Amino acid sequence: MNISELSKQSGLSTPTIRYYEQIKLLPKAKRKSNGYREYSEDDLKQLFLIQQAQQVGFSLTEIKAFLPSNVTNWDHDILINILESKIKDIEDLEEKLAISKQNLRMMVFAINNKPDEMTCEENAQRLLNLYYANDKG
Repeated sequence: MNISELSKQSGLSTPTIRYYEQIKLLPKAKRKSNGYREYSEDDLKQLFLIQQAQQVGFSLTEIKAFLPSNVTNWDHDILINILESKIKDIEDLEEKLAISKQNLRMMVFAINNKPDEMTCEENAQRLLNLYYANDKG
């Protein structure tokens, strides 16, 4: 397939595909007699792997470090270590997000359940004091 077909099927722009080839995330494309690049189904699969790796937070530099341009050359142990490390990063982020979510829910609850005799301004001050005290404690 040519680069425009690969672009269509992968959802990536042709400059992005050329860039991935330039930085060796994709193997150098074969050239037809007319000079046009010719890509294979494996190239398309490689692009999908790159996109999936980016979606879970890998940078192009990280992807290049563990994803050789020829997938038959993967180093199993390095790949497993890198993937497990990214899983740990995601778990840490999930934990931080869960705490943030809980804090936001507590704030919504505190705002919605202010004492009747308290003005919104007084409630805002009460919440600032409450969260400031919790943050220091």
